[in-house]
Amino acid sequence: MNDRPILWEPVRPFSRALVVIAHPDDAEFGSAGTIAGWVAAGTDVRYLVCTDGASGSADPAMTRERLTGLRQTEQQAACDLLGVSGVEWLGELDGYLEPTVPLRRAVAAAIRRHRPEVVLTLDPQVRWSETGYVNHPDHRAVGDLVLHAINPAASTRLWDPTLIEEGLEPWDVAELWLSSFGDGMDRVDVTATFDRKIAALRCHASQLNGWDPEARMRALAAERGADVGVPLAEAFTVLRFRALDEGGSESLRDKPPTNPKPQR
Repeated sequence: MNDRPILWEPVRPFSRALVVIAHPDDAEFGSAGTIAGWVAAGTDVRYLVCTDGASGSADPAMTRERLTGLRQTEQQAACDLLGVSGVEWLGELDGYLEPTVPLRRAVAAAIRRHRPEVVLTLDPQVRWSETGYVNHPDHRAVGDLVLHAINPAASTRLWDPTLIEEGLEPWDVAELWLSSFGDGMDRVDVTATFDRKIAALRCHASQLNGWDPEARMRALAAERGADVGVPLAEAFTVLRFRALDEGGSESLRDKPPTNPKPQR
């Protein structure tokens, strides 16, 4: 483990990335600067949104059905602005997400289908922040879902043979990126993409309630950037399962991993 933050310097751009989040806007708050940079480098980025986002309103006149449609529209607008290739929805109830076996299968199926080199999600270990914010249980659940999917559901051939029957062969990701409240030791320079991050975040007007996030987001990014000598940065905890310079993911399919995963 690193004892001080380090600036991320990619060996090469990722070929494909899958961003797995609980709600519309989760990625824009914590990771949109990084995602915009990946897209600019040629990475095919796709989103998997696990819930319908239907609980995120205090407006007495709002309904769950109307908010679901509104938040899907907002998320698509943000993805269009960032250059994200596609968005998929699992449609689980906002506020009720659990890392159940059927949802583990759904996330694993998405990983097998898209075959990403990197998966970005939320850190399931974060329960609260130093400022007193209690982390949403859906955020923790989605992180657990992804961890369960990476090992064993996405990578183990016999975990669910019906995935094979559907043409979804096992897939090992190279890296897992966990986003939290800025405690991660891997920092990404988002100075060049910060304005696009804010523009994407502003697409989620139903959640901002007239608040402009730029000043707060800029201050947080400046704090994270100062640790690694850049103006603005986002922070992650990165788990690296294999080096990207070993070659493309497909070329490694028949080779034993450097640190073999236990088969259960």
